[in-house]
Amino acid sequence: MKVIVSDSTNLIALEGLQSIELLCAVFESILIPQAVLNELSAGSPDIIKTINAVGCIEIIRLEPSEQLSSLQLILDPGEAEAITLALECQFPILIDERKGRTIALQKNLTVTGFAGLLLLAVKKNVLPPATAQSLLDQAIRNGFRMSDKLYRQVSAAYQAG
Repeated sequence: MKVIVSDSTNLIALEGLQSIELLCAVFESILIPQAVLNELSAGSPDIIKTINAVGCIEIIRLEPSEQLSSLQLILDPGEAEAITLALECQFPILIDERKGRTIALQKNLTVTGFAGLLLLAVKKNVLPPATAQSLLDQAIRNGFRMSDKLYRQVSAAYQAG
């Protein structure tokens, strides 16, 4: 995967870890819709400086569409725009919220989340497994949520190398 669309959750988690640049090490380009930027800016006004500094994140303004309108009825604005953008461009999506992931999968998008991002970083030799595990643990301490089952699976994958 060279290009991916991102929802806000992963960017928030990576900002909390001061590791947004990890995205640029794993992907050539990360597309985020304006609604995701709005969500990020509301929680962290300085994130725009960080996004501009890493250089691989592009903000995209979506035109109104029937697809977007229907998704906005059931998802938050960032998720709705991220899924719409991924569908329009036929790019994979980085999304963690259960409802958004479910809808993205139903629409046949390739979906990965924060744990999958860390696994990709290990696979591409961007991060050693112990560092990926440490980042995951710190993200959870910072408030990132994932099931115990997924945590065990990901931790086992790090150890397996």
